[in-house]
Amino acid sequence: MRLNGQTLQVMKASDENISDLLVLEQEVYSGRTPWNKFSFKNELQKHTNSIYLVVYEGSTLVAFIGMRMQAQEGHITNIAVKPAYQHQGIGTFLLKLMIDLARKNNAVQMTLEVRTDNEQAKGVYKKLGFEPNFVRRNYYISEHADALSMILKLSDIKKKEIIK
Repeated sequence: MRLNGQTLQVMKASDENISDLLVLEQEVYSGRTPWNKFSFKNELQKHTNSIYLVVYEGSTLVAFIGMRMQAQEGHITNIAVKPAYQHQGIGTFLLKLMIDLARKNNAVQMTLEVRTDNEQAKGVYKKLGFEPNFVRRNYYISEHADALSMILKLSDIKKKEIIK
């Protein structure tokens, strides 16, 4: 992927990326790490139905996304883009990759959770076809914040709409 003349490398995440994932989380989430080292390690090692992609510019992690396949559903478990790289299409690009991957794995829908007050993220998800499903009260326990569960029915969109 090219961005502003720079080449960004997209690759499958491994244990070697965990420290970078934690640093990026701190940057994105105001010093907090919603997922700890154990959570990432568990996702990368034990959940064979999970895939995490990382995006690097040189040695700097600029974004990542995680998805877990369960039955015929792709569930976005985590997505983050370094603040200096936001609003440049990286998150949308990663979501489209995961939607395409879910389709290739015979998923019929995608799901994710987003803070109810995160209008920017909800706007991105809606542009990709995700629709509000239901509210999970106090989902983000440490912040006493609710999450909106969103769903994308893959049968409702054409493949070419995803990739463009």
